[in-house]
Amino acid sequence: MKTIKYLIIFTLSLFVMNSCEDGPSTDDINYIAFETNPLELVVNRNESNNIDVSLYTTQIYGSERTINIYVDLDQTTIDPAVYTVPTAVTIPANTNVVTFNISITDNNLSESGEKLVLNFEMEEGLYTGDELILDIALYCPVSLSDLVGSFSVTSGSTSLENDITTVIDGENLKISNIGTTIMTGWWEEEITDGGTCIMNVDMTTGKLTIPRQYFMTTLYNGAPSTYEIKGVGSWNNCGSSPTLQITYDIYYTGDATGIGNDNLEVLFGGLFTKD
Repeated sequence: MKTIKYLIIFTLSLFVMNSCEDGPSTDDINYIAFETNPLELVVNRNESNNIDVSLYTTQIYGSERTINIYVDLDQTTIDPAVYTVPTAVTIPANTNVVTFNISITDNNLSESGEKLVLNFEMEEGLYTGDELILDIALYCPVSLSDLVGSFSVTSGSTSLENDITTVIDGENLKISNIGTTIMTGWWEEEITDGGTCIMNVDMTTGKLTIPRQYFMTTLYNGAPSTYEIKGVGSWNNCGSSPTLQITYDIYYTGDATGIGNDNLEVLFGGLFTKD
């Protein structure tokens, strides 16, 4: 509520500084605005969710008043069939605030997110704040076991990625074969030990983290080297099959930068889709 109060005060001050003899005084300004902007709403796959939105006005009337709002179709990205928005809201008598509800249903919502934009219908003597922007994110719940199995490379930051496999390790995943082609093909070293890593999985946010850890031991011209791995990513279950988006690099033990960054100026990784 502090935000809207400061906004109203700022707006009124502008009217004072820019007023002329024929302009409205601060006592007469009829100003209305949404309380918070932008807003965020997460909708689970195949489900609905809703959010309360408040709007405030500088004027208090002894009788109720109606404010007309509309969906800005030029800026809105979702189909009208998936949202429920009132075309008008009524501010009760003797108050300057009203709360209304917006409902969103998953009906092919985009995995990359959607946007719903509301604005006020213009009317004489009414001054309005910015449009309301509602950012809509699609969330597709998944169990850890759903992220277990074989994953094929859908796309990679380089052409060096190969298919990977995952198994459960406590509350996390153990990945096998990640970076194998990089090390044995492009890097031309023989793997003599290791080749797996632990990836932390956040089931709520969808984030993946590969903490820096021992990765493997290799031989090159008979000389051994040890390597570590570190990476980040995200899982997604909104498509036909779960995916893992992973970005990582492989490091000589103790080095500050990895071999991908140092030699290719790019991190390894890509999108892996469960078979």
